[in-house]
Amino acid sequence: MSATLLWQAIRIGLLGVSIVVLARLLSPADYGLLAMVTAVIGIGELLRDLGLSVAAVQARTLSSSEKSNLFWANTVTGVVLASVVFGSSWAIAALYDQRELVAITQVLAVTFLINGVASQFKAQINRDLRFMTLGLSEALPQALGLGVAIWLAVIGSGYWALVAQAVTVAVVALFLDVLLARWLPGPPRFNVSIRRFLRFGGALAGTQGLAYVAKNIDNVVLGVFYGSGTLGFYSRAYQLIVLPLNQLTAPLSRVAIPILARIQDDREQFLRYLRSGQFFTVTLACAFYASLIGLASPVILVVLGDAWLPVVPILQALAVSGIFRAMGQVPYWIFVALGLTGKQFKIYLISQPLVVVAILTGVPWGGVGVAVGCSVGYFVFWFIQMWWAGRVSGLPTGSLIRSGLLLVLFVGTPVVAIGFTVTAAVSSAVLALLVGFAAVFAYTAVIVAAVPSYRRQLSTVRGIIRRRREK
Repeated sequence: MSATLLWQAIRIGLLGVSIVVLARLLSPADYGLLAMVTAVIGIGELLRDLGLSVAAVQARTLSSSEKSNLFWANTVTGVVLASVVFGSSWAIAALYDQRELVAITQVLAVTFLINGVASQFKAQINRDLRFMTLGLSEALPQALGLGVAIWLAVIGSGYWALVAQAVTVAVVALFLDVLLARWLPGPPRFNVSIRRFLRFGGALAGTQGLAYVAKNIDNVVLGVFYGSGTLGFYSRAYQLIVLPLNQLTAPLSRVAIPILARIQDDREQFLRYLRSGQFFTVTLACAFYASLIGLASPVILVVLGDAWLPVVPILQALAVSGIFRAMGQVPYWIFVALGLTGKQFKIYLISQPLVVVAILTGVPWGGVGVAVGCSVGYFVFWFIQMWWAGRVSGLPTGSLIRSGLLLVLFVGTPVVAIGFTVTAAVSSAVLALLVGFAAVFAYTAVIVAAVPSYRRQLSTVRGIIRRRREK
């Protein structure tokens, strides 16, 4: 886990550089054009994987022939989806009435093939619990992709800088995954079944597909009704919320799922680890996103510049959704680690439309209205997920709900107050951030040290990290 945190710190640093530098070199419309495409074609990335990479990591046993067949399944799906996305480029451009989207979509189509080939190599590294290697294979492509994007933005390439960044990351990641996986696929074995993986992964992919629609319907409707400029402002706020969230939750899930899957028969230990994982995730999420709410103005001035000040109210409204999206990792871990992805899919069929309705309700009020609807939807979604996870797993998720909400109350709410107070009292944006984040860190440390149950959870997290180091 320490290796995961190290590499995530590096990736967050690269992400920060990307946001700060590229925002000053590119326009809101550039970001809006890319958001229009990715909001539509991103669903293909979930279909491309078919949930098979997670299925390979979660499986208790996995033969060499099964791994090879999983590789070929992902690769063939990648070829098909690359062709479909390429062919849909004209329809996507027509949807938004933006002819530039044809070329953007066609170039991005190649990433489906590249990522399809890479899936099982990355899954092999993850299954082996080689988190230091996994971190390298993700951080280095991100660094090189950022370098390419900055260079192209400087020479005036506009939105092509963002397109080239995505393609560079995919190509370099494939090269590293193949080089570092210590495994090569064999020819497909038609007498070896991967049905159990398809059953598990199919339910997971369906669940993620429904989640994707809910997460991206806001970008689509804003692009259609308000154009690339408004969508550019919204997408920047959205990225400031979602990209750090992914840097937190994705690596934690890579650590949590294989560990929880291996102790799933010991429900007492499973629940103890789950509580500690929730404490760690929600505390970090509350401290970070509550800080964004209170310190939104100085954050935007320092990170993006004064040209991006319309992002402030959107960012504040979306930050609430960031907290509950992070909290939603806990039921996700339960469903996947216990092999309950079919049950997860069923509740997504009911709950994800509620998120979409909440988002669409806010459309008449532009980016801020959509952001408020998004946060309301994800609060409801988190609560429903937790209730259903407890019902189908037999775990006492009611106590997890209470402890999660208490963390929001005792960590998140005071941090928001700290941020607003500092913003009002300190005129310099840079100084406000320094004072604000220092105060937030001090308060969070004090509250964790002062509450006995929080100290116990922190001790459990430290114990997990220590045992991972020893192994």
